[in-house]
Amino acid sequence: MSNQGPNSFKIDQAATFQMVMVMDVAPKLRFGSETDQECMKDGTPKWTAQSGRTAGFRTFGAPKFAVLAITIASHEDPRQGVQPGMPVELVGLEVGVMDKKIKDRDTGQEKIVGAQVYYRAEGIRPIGATAHKRGEQAA
Repeated sequence: MSNQGPNSFKIDQAATFQMVMVMDVAPKLRFGSETDQECMKDGTPKWTAQSGRTAGFRTFGAPKFAVLAITIASHEDPRQGVQPGMPVELVGLEVGVMDKKIKDRDTGQEKIVGAQVYYRAEGIRPIGATAHKRGEQAA
């Protein structure tokens, strides 16, 4: 993956996951800060949606659940209308893979030590009282 830069892929939520349930949405804080919200280069605030035990999918015939931290860039607070435990649609969900780099102590230059996976979405919205099933449209 070296020198290719980030690679991202759109995810068909209905075809990939049996359900997605939000556990928490909060401002994404700058590294090392307890108060400063991280922003995009254009000043758009970043939010983190924690989807805990929510991204249910089947692998090798057995259900699996994962905790995903999804970054959402939005001037509006994405928490409005979404409560913990609520099934949601992650609008424009993507998974990305990029080089994981560290600085070499001796030379000060960055070196690639692996890959890092990230998730992002354009927004989040409730899909009703019950999780949608594969192939159904979100409400």
